[in-house]
Amino acid sequence: MSTAVWQRHQTPLVLVAAATLSLPAGLLVARSEHGISLVLLVIVGLCGLAVMLSLPTSTLFLGWFFLAPIFQVAAEESALGLAGVWGLYTAPALLFVVMTLGRLSSATISWLELIPLGYVVFVLGSVVLTSEDFQSRTFGVLRAVFLTVAIGVVIYYFLTLGPGRAISGERILRVLLAGGILQALFALTEFATLWTLWPSTGWQDLGGNEFGRVSGTLANPAVTAAYIGSAIVTAVAVLACNGPPALRRLSIVTLVLAVPAILTTLTRAPIFATLVAVLLILLVSRARYVAIVVALSGAIALVTLLPTIQHSSLYERRVGESKSILARSSLQDWSIRLWKEKPILGFGWDSFDEVKNATQFSAGKISTRIVRAYTSHNSYLTILVELGAVGFLLFATPFVVVGLQALARARLPSADQWLFVACLGSLLVIVMTALTVDFRFFSIVQMLPWLLLALLRRATAPTWS
Repeated sequence: MSTAVWQRHQTPLVLVAAATLSLPAGLLVARSEHGISLVLLVIVGLCGLAVMLSLPTSTLFLGWFFLAPIFQVAAEESALGLAGVWGLYTAPALLFVVMTLGRLSSATISWLELIPLGYVVFVLGSVVLTSEDFQSRTFGVLRAVFLTVAIGVVIYYFLTLGPGRAISGERILRVLLAGGILQALFALTEFATLWTLWPSTGWQDLGGNEFGRVSGTLANPAVTAAYIGSAIVTAVAVLACNGPPALRRLSIVTLVLAVPAILTTLTRAPIFATLVAVLLILLVSRARYVAIVVALSGAIALVTLLPTIQHSSLYERRVGESKSILARSSLQDWSIRLWKEKPILGFGWDSFDEVKNATQFSAGKISTRIVRAYTSHNSYLTILVELGAVGFLLFATPFVVVGLQALARARLPSADQWLFVACLGSLLVIVMTALTVDFRFFSIVQMLPWLLLALLRRATAPTWS
């Protein structure tokens, strides 16, 4: 009874609370007393909460998903961006937790649904038991865990067990296409004018005077390329696998803008991963001959242009640069050796750089100083070092189980084949990119795989739809 009353009156109650706090806030302003900032912040937060509660669930989630790539790491360097990170990215995600908990009583929960929760609990346990920062800055550490670990699991549960299960996969992937277009526009604008929405993260200077590296609003070229690559793969799946007619025009626009945009990142792994995913989609669809032609044309062009490419500044800086390759190779070797020291539970969450820099391993042909200057460039080796085999299995099991089920369904002609292909192809892009960069600093690429997994889980368990 009380729950029903709250659901009917939650927005008016929040507004009443905001109005009530306005009186003491006004007095503080008039008297210029301390505490005004906190009170005003609470009022703004309550008003924002009232707005979010007044929106339909689908509008709230889809709007959040569209804005999510904008309010990431780079945004925190700006006061306006930081407000967006809290108000438009973090706060709605916390609200999704509450909304999901309110629907659990009517949800069907299997053993597989318990594993993502187990992963989050395991990470929290690792933080409490091993992190020296947890006692001194508890809130900051918990916020980092939420944004880089738990948020993906929250979205998974929201879309599978919570009210988000009523939002169709078509609408969610439509937003991914629209987000890809927006990020492509940011990338192309940055490439042409050097203008960025948020303060520059320095990537524009790392390609030299002739070739800058574009990062858009996502703070890192690899993250930008992985996100845009997911949109490209989704667009190709829609067009090649008889996706919804309503998405075809949007898919064409995505390809027109996103293909040149991903190239401006000058990031090898996500570009290669996107190409592999696209070719695989074309091979399994009716466009297999197009895939063969594209692959052969690319190979001929590469062989023809290789002598010129090898003498270009771009090749020397991004392809022919050997120090970076040697450093990454040594990093992988060190990571494996560190994991073998604590193979079951790992050294503790967020401990990679500390334990890596404290080791006395040799680095072969490269100075150990250079290796210590690099952070991890493999997301999965980072998990193994920090969380051990237990943490890695908890993280990977849902993706392996649902991925194999979805792969079997993707081979069969059906109305949802395009969705299976789009989600699996997008996951392939993210997985391959994660083998060459550490995603632990970037919330969006920690969340997106779980969102795609949720769509696959729903499609392989149709009773949830």
